[in-house]
Amino acid sequence: MSKPIVLVNFYSPKSLGIRYLEGALRAAGFEVVVVYFKGFHSVHPQKPTPEEINALVSLIREKQPLFTGFSVMSSLYLEAVTAISQAVRGCTDPPSPLVWGGVYATLFPGRCLPYCDYVLRGEGEGAIVDLAERLRDGTDLSDMENLAYLPDAPAQLSTVHSPLSTVVNAVRPLVTDLDSLQMAPLGTGEKYSIEGMLKRGDPSLTSVSYETSCSRGCPFVCAYCSTVSLKRIYRDENRHYMRFRSVEAVITELKAAKAAMKNLSIIHFWDEIFSSDKAWIEEFTQKYRAEIGLPFDIWAHPLRTDMELIAALRRAGLYQVVMGIQSGSPSVRKTAFHRTETQEQILAAAQVFTDAKVPRVIYDLILRHPFESLAELKESYALCARLPGRFTLQMHGLNFLPGTDIVEEAVKRGLFTPEQLEEMMYAPMEKQYASWWEADTPDPDVNFWYRLIYLTQFPSMKKKAARLARDKEEGKPSADGAAAKCYARAKKMARMRHIWQKGWAVLKGKVS
Repeated sequence: MSKPIVLVNFYSPKSLGIRYLEGALRAAGFEVVVVYFKGFHSVHPQKPTPEEINALVSLIREKQPLFTGFSVMSSLYLEAVTAISQAVRGCTDPPSPLVWGGVYATLFPGRCLPYCDYVLRGEGEGAIVDLAERLRDGTDLSDMENLAYLPDAPAQLSTVHSPLSTVVNAVRPLVTDLDSLQMAPLGTGEKYSIEGMLKRGDPSLTSVSYETSCSRGCPFVCAYCSTVSLKRIYRDENRHYMRFRSVEAVITELKAAKAAMKNLSIIHFWDEIFSSDKAWIEEFTQKYRAEIGLPFDIWAHPLRTDMELIAALRRAGLYQVVMGIQSGSPSVRKTAFHRTETQEQILAAAQVFTDAKVPRVIYDLILRHPFESLAELKESYALCARLPGRFTLQMHGLNFLPGTDIVEEAVKRGLFTPEQLEEMMYAPMEKQYASWWEADTPDPDVNFWYRLIYLTQFPSMKKKAARLARDKEEGKPSADGAAAKCYARAKKMARMRHIWQKGWAVLKGKVS
């Protein structure tokens, strides 16, 4: 009897990547055990407890797998993954390999290999099957595509970062036919979740929401995103980097999810940017409305927003759009964030959402960071004050993530030294998340304009914000205190709005 393969996903109980890898392995005849290790919490992330780590170690020791695979998508929880790796590695008898994959592992195999035996880089469906077959058959791994390893790694775990000795093999070509990749069906196979204790079962089955994607890749080159670096790995295939599934494949998947999830009320599409292809949208909206009929949300971009397409999606069930503005300053957007849209294009896209009557519109902003002057923060206020209709602002700080172009830009401008950025990027998870949801700065003027930006999302406070802005420019000392009071009231309003909107979406899904 062949050994199973254990796949572990961290801080994301609905990972698409793990389901694709599981599907590929099962189609090749391998038994797969999937573990979802801790849920996601963007405000107060929690480190794994000794009990949770021990639960995972005990499960792996019981299964005696062919290998254990860790999905390492981000450096935000790297501290947790390295600690767990040290506990897991060598826990079986005989020791079975520990393999890391995912975005972070793809970009930084040399940093990962001190904690694991192999790294799988890039798209992993074909590579993980290749690895499983070679480990099962005892054949040579040295020429395997997508694989990175240390040829002279000691038997004991090393903590020395030695990228010069890392062997990094070429990646196999991108999969151009996404329909050929099949996710494992919900509720099948052996699955566990660990949150405080080990629990058997697929956690997705009891959820009210389902997450999927219709595409892979992104056409844009935002400096704060790692997609650009991933695209460079496939430099010779950039023309194929943005790929789409067929409408039929997406609808078939959603029908299966609807049948398996008794409480399903909402569909989340996690495409970097939802399709703007008119033929695809026409087919999708017709079939989605007829066969799925649940509220859904998408991510949009100012340069890919079209009234005809958004109106069609709205008729099919679109209830929420998230669009990144990131900054109201054209200079910050262009020179720091590598985004080319103009103020007029942002406002035109916002008007489309208003005219199409999308129930919930969210604009994402990255504020209070070293690339931004006070004058540029004021530009963000001025733009937000012009946004039409009802909307929500998602305001946060700037995280410097490894493998993003903005890290190099920060060094180039002399904002930080490489050593300072290293410390920031690999800080404990609590500190990294705290910088994302940054508290007030020492500069009261920055805090004032930040609060006014926040107020623009409430129609009842827009005029008040405009008066406070005039008072501030005129030097009236009462402006700061009044803005702080309005901001505190607006935060309470935001909490109530969030509860109402969440309830509306769930109720709407159940009565559709």
